[in-house]
Amino acid sequence: MWGEQTRRVGWLTLLVLTVLLFQPVVGVAATDEPKPVVVDYPPENYEPGPGWPEGWSPPPPPEGMSEQMRLRVEQALRERPDLYERYTWWVWEPLPEWTKEYPWFWREDWMGCGTTLHVYAYPVPDTQLITRVFGRSYGWTRLYLEPCRYEPVQFIVEALEMSEEEKLAEGRRAEYLYWVDKSHPGLGRDDGRDRNGSPDHIYVYLNQGDASKRFDTPAYLDTTVNRVRVPIRFVSEMMGAEVTWDETGRRVTIHFPATTREVMKVVPAEGYDYPDLFDAEEYLPNGYRFYFEQRVVRIPERTITLTIDHPVAIVDGREVRLDAPPVIRNDRTMVPVRFVAEQMGAKVYWVGKEPIFRLDDGTMSGTYQVHIFTPTFPLYEYPSWYLENRAVRY
Repeated sequence: MWGEQTRRVGWLTLLVLTVLLFQPVVGVAATDEPKPVVVDYPPENYEPGPGWPEGWSPPPPPEGMSEQMRLRVEQALRERPDLYERYTWWVWEPLPEWTKEYPWFWREDWMGCGTTLHVYAYPVPDTQLITRVFGRSYGWTRLYLEPCRYEPVQFIVEALEMSEEEKLAEGRRAEYLYWVDKSHPGLGRDDGRDRNGSPDHIYVYLNQGDASKRFDTPAYLDTTVNRVRVPIRFVSEMMGAEVTWDETGRRVTIHFPATTREVMKVVPAEGYDYPDLFDAEEYLPNGYRFYFEQRVVRIPERTITLTIDHPVAIVDGREVRLDAPPVIRNDRTMVPVRFVAEQMGAKVYWVGKEPIFRLDDGTMSGTYQVHIFTPTFPLYEYPSWYLENRAVRY
């Protein structure tokens, strides 16, 4: 009898030890993935609102993410399999107290945490509706400090009318974007912060416009010579060149006609130097630190002849040795982007596998890119923090 009880106690002890032995392993596996933190701001961050407009009712929570957001998330998972494995969807609840005093609408965002993309909808004050109904203006902001943080609206304050100096500064920033768009007509503004390429698919940006979307075959990094090659049509359509092809001699001739254009250039205000135009991690120049000056840009006529697989180019009748001869790929003539772009006075920056943009969620993005800035761009040089400090002058 006593021996039977001893055996039972022994088996029970063994069972308890087995459970305890496996318990830490399960716990470690469960805590490998970091958990997002929800930031809760105090009520004093939100000034009293005007209330809900008569007849307005709160919008229902979205039942799922929008199709546009779904496509973006799926693209991120495809492009960064080394970083993200899955995504989740979440709607902000409970609603913050300020939603009782302001009309609002739902907005989507995402945040990287571990190997998961957390996609969520959160309420945003409808400041346009408030202005239209109540004649009052409010401003709000969020903070983007680090990964794994859900950041709701940090504060809401009633906006006061800007001073004349502030209006002029904001006007200059808006005008700057106008001249940026004029320098790359038809491309659409894009600085590449959401784009991660690969050696076989280099993203190319011309004056902050996405040139790659016009390519009929992607630019790529030729690792044998460490140079990026682009399809010749890029030079023809977007940089003002005329291109002819000699099938017999396997030669391509690029002719840049002489051009003279009046453009607006950014000039530092008194007390500021050229690199000071940008605040840290800003891609727009500070409107208080510059003014515009009309300048005449003259691009001389130039004729370049390149022969497939031949390391020498003919530029205006003289021989120039190439470090990357043109080649045929996918039935397209691929030319070295740096050599061709610099022949018309452009500056070229190369970004490799190290990302150059810090996104709002704290992660880094922007790999395998080429940034080209021609003489018609509003800036003489591009002194922003990400190209001067992170990218390599190609």
